[in-house]
Amino acid sequence: MFAVVNRRLRAVALLVAALAGLTVLTACGGPPAQAGTMTLKVGVTPVGDFAPIYYAKEKGIFARNGLDVTIDPKGASEVPPLVSGDYQAVSMSWTTFVQAAAQGVPLRGVFPGITGAPATQTGIYVLPSSGITNPKQLEGRTLAINQPKATFELNSRVALKNLGVDVDKVKFQVLPLSTIADALAAGKVDAAYLVPPFSTQAEAKQAGLLVDPYQGGALAGTPVAGYMMTSQFVQANPKAVTAFKASLTQAADELNKSGSYRDFVTSYTQLTPELAAKVPAYVFPTSIDVAKLQAEADLMAAEGFATKKIDISQFLVARS
Repeated sequence: MFAVVNRRLRAVALLVAALAGLTVLTACGGPPAQAGTMTLKVGVTPVGDFAPIYYAKEKGIFARNGLDVTIDPKGASEVPPLVSGDYQAVSMSWTTFVQAAAQGVPLRGVFPGITGAPATQTGIYVLPSSGITNPKQLEGRTLAINQPKATFELNSRVALKNLGVDVDKVKFQVLPLSTIADALAAGKVDAAYLVPPFSTQAEAKQAGLLVDPYQGGALAGTPVAGYMMTSQFVQANPKAVTAFKASLTQAADELNKSGSYRDFVTSYTQLTPELAAKVPAYVFPTSIDVAKLQAEADLMAAEGFATKKIDISQFLVARS
């Protein structure tokens, strides 16, 4: 599967080279919606990790900072439409980001999503009917993940290894993120790596957390996901980048201080108020933890999830 990921990223790198001299990459913000306003199309997955961007949009924070932001879930986690200029920013896992950076794709990490923490309804879930009561029993069973060689698989492999599981005997099955919980409930897979709000929905159907990857070990406190832009866009549009970061910082601060995350999450997910009340209360970071992100990048190289080691600081906005 990693060969497929590598081929895809190499194709993106070739696209970058082909477009290097074109203004589409240096002025891909699009025409302003009105004088002094910059339009940004941002691909974002509608999960709890990215509540601040939905909050900043709904509360008018972006608008007050001179940005007209359109949020589109279709472009989330996708490198090609970001590089081509169809999107000015996308949410993606740091694993995908590191893989792309190692392949020479000129991306920049702009702002953090969330940081991995224990007891946040994240990890490998099973149903009582599966008969699986300890991680070792996952050998020979199917474990659903959302992407090959991405965060869910990396976390699963590292955590299971630490628990003495032969991960080469675990059958990883790739499914769309929005369908994984239903596949688990229907018995189509034996286990599933889930995050809120999907894990919350799964728990309502009797699924239980078997492995929490952030409960100690190498993954504790690692950054999970964030917002990325191309280096060309960052260099050509410093004011827009600054406004984007400032807006997300304000939104994260307000959500953290008000404790209103559980109420707000129902506005952009399919969670009912009853289920939202059971979602863990996130603390949204406002700066990227470079040291822990570097450790994650090193771990990816060691586990074969990235083609080489990289200096992560070279790929963050502060160093653009």
